[in-house]
Amino acid sequence: MPSRPTFVSRLLVRATVVASAAAAAVLLHGSPSAAHVTVTPSTATAGGYGTFSFKVPNERPTASTTRLEVVFPADHPVTGVSVRPMPGWTITVNRQPGATATPTGGEPAAAQPVTSIIWQDSAIGPGEFQTFDISVGPLPKSTTTLMFKALQTYSDGEVVRWIDPPAAAGAPRPEHPAPAVTVATSAGPAAAVADPVGRVLGWTGVGLGLLALLLAVAPLRRRGGPVPSSSADSGSGGPAQVNGRRLAVPAGAKSRAGQS
Repeated sequence: MPSRPTFVSRLLVRATVVASAAAAAVLLHGSPSAAHVTVTPSTATAGGYGTFSFKVPNERPTASTTRLEVVFPADHPVTGVSVRPMPGWTITVNRQPGATATPTGGEPAAAQPVTSIIWQDSAIGPGEFQTFDISVGPLPKSTTTLMFKALQTYSDGEVVRWIDPPAAAGAPRPEHPAPAVTVATSAGPAAAVADPVGRVLGWTGVGLGLLALLLAVAPLRRRGGPVPSSSADSGSGGPAQVNGRRLAVPAGAKSRAGQS
């Protein structure tokens, strides 16, 4: 029978293997969305200002991402934009020449809508990601969805276009979804349902973790037998039992026990 340290070590190994398999299943299930160009937060308050971060992973093993262009929605012009400086990257904010946006939230009537922002002259290597931060406002005053199409250029000349509109309810997720921000009169309720896929993956991970724990504890329950009988200490003279088995007691031991 293995010693307790050895037995416990085997249980820990079993739990580690099962938990690793569960984590791998969750990661594999969630990898497609994790590899996309995304924007966070995905919700904002109508009429206000927001700071948004575009996360760009490099998906090519032999090429680097050298350029990112984020295209602003033309149907909801935005005039107020500022960018976070990034060492090594050249940032260009393009505006629609000669056009003026309808003033909202105190913006001057002569403000020109932003058409796109370009980051270039640096690189995101294989297996790496980068975040690109901007501040935008004022946002539309009514509930709507702002779709920011993104063009990701690699060092080998390939351009991946993240421009697909959001899928309708029940429809398959598009292959190259555009980053999108839901603008609502209150950002709280929208945020609660903004990422149903993430919620499902989270609960799936919890369930798989509990399954791993049960599989690790099961051998302990199988190895444990009935509680040893106390008849040997009760003075009743009956045969001692351990784990349901009778133990033979030498005759001399019985006589000595009776004399005492």
